[in-house]
Amino acid sequence: MLIALAGCGRADEAKPPVSHADTLSIAERRAAGGRIVFVSERGGMPQVYVVAPAGEGERRLSGRTGAIYPAAVSPDGRTVAAVAVREEGGEHGEQLMLLPTGGGAARPLGPASARARSPSWAPDGRWLVFESDRESFRDVYRIAADGSGLRRLTRNAEGNFDPDVSPDGRSIAFASSRDGDAEVYVMSADGSRQRRLTAFHRDDWGPRWSPDGRTIAFLSNREGTDRIFLVSADGTGLRRLSTSAAGDSAQEADIAWSPDGARIAHTLHVRAGESRIRIVDVRTGGAIEVRGPAAASQPAWSPDGRLIVFTAGAGDAADLWIARADGSGATRLTHFPRADWLPRWVR
Repeated sequence: MLIALAGCGRADEAKPPVSHADTLSIAERRAAGGRIVFVSERGGMPQVYVVAPAGEGERRLSGRTGAIYPAAVSPDGRTVAAVAVREEGGEHGEQLMLLPTGGGAARPLGPASARARSPSWAPDGRWLVFESDRESFRDVYRIAADGSGLRRLTRNAEGNFDPDVSPDGRSIAFASSRDGDAEVYVMSADGSRQRRLTAFHRDDWGPRWSPDGRTIAFLSNREGTDRIFLVSADGTGLRRLSTSAAGDSAQEADIAWSPDGARIAHTLHVRAGESRIRIVDVRTGGAIEVRGPAAASQPAWSPDGRLIVFTAGAGDAADLWIARADGSGATRLTHFPRADWLPRWVR
């Protein structure tokens, strides 16, 4: 379920046209601050790049010969936990890597295996959790940022995945198939007190903590298509995020909480080849959509919550775009004839 490894595919499509009179000014984009880390295939192999919101100072962060994808930014914004992928002799392998966002050598983290994904940082930046198949089908591990103290936190033959550390660092939300289908669980940061939050005969996965640690958003196909649901950290108050009718076949993905926890941006897959960015008020369920190019996905918030960055276009036509959080001002950020995608906004 790591979208970074799914790629954008290949498609002989034209770049999405810029046809919006209302675009963001350079000054407005600079005011958002921070930097944007993303995947680019401009060198033929997916690598990690960084660029300022105004399109300035673009440069490559990773220098590996294999593919590498950014996955999680450290709380201080100085480091990106990335997934490096190698394909040798028909064998597939993955390795977590730590990339300094200011430049410098990448550092491997933890063991290499066929699958090493979904890293999530503790709020103090001293340790991470991730999923790996090094000893089992798939389990959750914890490791210090300096590479020491590797610990296996779950032990279930059916699989445990999608870990996410709570904002206070005391708990880890994750998905587990130990009861026959994927459900959302929470455990203490040391792996103890594992308890199930959801119970349904279809799958629940991809939990993401709200910034205040009170609510967990997750994906579920309990309605016959993928939707975002919310549940309190104690397992009460389960509800669907959006109250708007999106059509029976529309699928929701890519949960992104706003910094203040008041909204969630996500991808709405309407039909094959058509997707949009939707922003939902968590309290009311009211939703707006970003007015921009087709095939939009993978939203990420600016640190101040005023803007979002997202991917638009498919295959080689994929580029990064920025828009206001009210859905206006969609502006193309990258302009390269190979795919740019999977943005992460860094402080």
